[in-house]
Amino acid sequence: MKPNNKAKARHACLPFMPTIIEHAAFLIGQTPSAAARDAAIMAKAHIEAFRMYCPDSVTVGMDIYNIEAEALGCQIRFYDDESIPGVLTHPLSLDDDFSIAFSPTMGRIQLILDAAAEVKAVLGPDIKVNIGICGPFSVFIELVGFESAICAIVEEIFLPGAKTVHKNAQKPAFLLTDEEDERVAPLLMKILEFQKNYCNAIVAQGLGVTVFESWASPPLITPEIYRDFAFPYEKALMAHMQSIGLGIRPLVIGGDTRPILDQLIETGTTLLVSDYNTPLPLYIEKAKEKGLTLRANIDPKLVRRGAFKEIEARVGEIYAQQAVYPRLIIGTGVVPFDTPPENLMRVRDIVNN
Repeated sequence: MKPNNKAKARHACLPFMPTIIEHAAFLIGQTPSAAARDAAIMAKAHIEAFRMYCPDSVTVGMDIYNIEAEALGCQIRFYDDESIPGVLTHPLSLDDDFSIAFSPTMGRIQLILDAAAEVKAVLGPDIKVNIGICGPFSVFIELVGFESAICAIVEEIFLPGAKTVHKNAQKPAFLLTDEEDERVAPLLMKILEFQKNYCNAIVAQGLGVTVFESWASPPLITPEIYRDFAFPYEKALMAHMQSIGLGIRPLVIGGDTRPILDQLIETGTTLLVSDYNTPLPLYIEKAKEKGLTLRANIDPKLVRRGAFKEIEARVGEIYAQQAVYPRLIIGTGVVPFDTPPENLMRVRDIVNN
């Protein structure tokens, strides 16, 4: 039996899009690792999350930042408890001549496609169902490892004649190589092509795409690193998504993105995220510049502990801006695995009322 599309009854309210990933497994008594390795369990989890919370869209996935990494050679550690599966090895050296060719049979990609297709079949055509994929920079970090990746990036910034060299910059002492050929950009280009092909496979199933790029969030990287090593590849991926008919192109970077905000709105994304720790009026101003939908997040920690007075204040702050900018969505950061379901249902009711 298909769930009732209760979302249709809420058009007078702002859309409600909590970020439900591993929490979906909790709702059916499964661990994230179990749901991550079984398409039927993953689909059942997300269908139950929709039935319970009636969000305005569904993004299918469980350990989203591992899928491409595993397909390209990273070893993933799975658990018997509520821990989220994680990357155990970073197999790639930038000195390798690494070939990247996409196939849905790699790793668990076909499993994700099958799970999302089942969710779409059950929820019906009126509910937007997306698959969460990683931005190229985040895949790069997972393949190489954060420290190795940042060292390589800083090294390229100081290459002779590099476009990213800043005036009066001095090469740090820890950079021991004088190699003059670029290594980071060619790998990012290969990853970009892989992600384009992944998007093609997703669209062929009648599904949408949500791009997650948390490794590009300040303060993990500087605005200059974002500008030169994340932004160009995000922009190219967004352009490809548009070319294959994806009118909705969410690029999700959480946290305080003010240092990269001017570039972020130029990527071609159709969604901007104002996380709970950012000034909503500034993000509204920026969203207006490009006519973007703006998702204003509630702190998921408040949801987990049931801090409803604070949640009501945040929801009121968002609704107060509706007259200023109607293209608002109320969302959350990633809902923790063991969040009491009644807490999130109460948040839904607060949003509706």
